[in-house]
Amino acid sequence: MPDEEEIASQPPTTEMEVHHHPDLHHKPKKWKEYFLEFLMIFLAVTLGFFAERYREILNDHTKENEFMASVIKDLKSDTATYTNYAKNNAEVYAFIDSLIPLMKNAERGKHLNKIYYLARMVTLKLLIHYSNKRTYEQMKSSGQLRLIGNRQVADSIGSYYNSLEIMTSFNDVLLEHDYDYMRLMGKVFDAALLLNILKERKEPFLKSAKLLTEDPVIINELLTSAQYIYGSLQLAQRITTQRQHSAETLITLITKKYGTGSNSSVF
Repeated sequence: MPDEEEIASQPPTTEMEVHHHPDLHHKPKKWKEYFLEFLMIFLAVTLGFFAERYREILNDHTKENEFMASVIKDLKSDTATYTNYAKNNAEVYAFIDSLIPLMKNAERGKHLNKIYYLARMVTLKLLIHYSNKRTYEQMKSSGQLRLIGNRQVADSIGSYYNSLEIMTSFNDVLLEHDYDYMRLMGKVFDAALLLNILKERKEPFLKSAKLLTEDPVIINELLTSAQYIYGSLQLAQRITTQRQHSAETLITLITKKYGTGSNSSVF
């Protein structure tokens, strides 16, 4: 039997309470639960996609209508310009129609004040026509032409603005004739009198008005340049009259399909 000394020398023992946890057994999910979770995630992603796409469609539609309203504004500006162009051309025709017979008249010396006025007013009233392509060029450069959902409108807009390129050639020819006319003006007319007409826009009343030359060749060159201006204007006028009709037709088409407000719908 161990003595007290042996017992004291042995390390103390600690009684520990051991808890036995029951095994946790997870029941496997049924395939229906997995399918339901997948379906919910799929629906959430799909709805998010469609919501974003719907916002894009609304945004594009708003931009489309805003562009159409702006195009109508540009076209109305064009029609006003065409009208003003025709009005100015009619005045230039009248000036040249009066200038040529007076310059060819054997007694032109009696009509020099009027001749000076008519000759100077040809260039003062001469206009070079440029259409308003601001919105179209903006849409074209930014790739926004794709927003035009109505194919008839898109084709008509493209056709109209492409047809305006021909005016560039007419403008170049007209400017060339105008330059030639002004160069010959310097050989026939006194610059001081021409400047006075420029400032006052009326026929001078001078008894001492004279031509710088009576050379029939130089005078004929001047009048030939004037009639080339006349002819070029007639051709340009014919083109702009056609474009004015096209612009008015296009305004009617866009208004019918889109309305005039930016919130109009084509759906």
